[in-house]
Amino acid sequence: MTTRPAAKRFVTALVLGVLCGLLCVFLAAGHQPELASPTNPLFWAILTDRILIGLVVALAGAFTVHPVLGFAYRPWLRGACLGAIVSLPLALGALSGPATPQLSPWLIFCGTLVSGAVYGAIIDWVATWVGGEGKALLTP
Repeated sequence: MTTRPAAKRFVTALVLGVLCGLLCVFLAAGHQPELASPTNPLFWAILTDRILIGLVVALAGAFTVHPVLGFAYRPWLRGACLGAIVSLPLALGALSGPATPQLSPWLIFCGTLVSGAVYGAIIDWVATWVGGEGKALLTP
């Protein structure tokens, strides 16, 4: 029994999304240790945002050409763009938080967008390597 490329891509992207989410929570907890607790709502906001990046990247793998501008996507570019877009609500939420001596809200905003782009690029590149992209995902 062979696994379909779309299923490989989907599972790979979701697993990587979970791993990136846990890594992101761990890194954020370095400055704010209370974020490491699953009882903290921000823990779940960060984790689900990174899982959503994996889901969006998995689904977007069927598109290899930009739908409006018409240029060919590279997996890392598609993933980086989608990762930054999906991270935008989380990053905007950081602007409403208090400033700390170590981190300003703008630094957290920029860090959230950049990390979302990096996670998205990695997830898309690995998911494409494991499961493929384009028309191969749409065939039964």
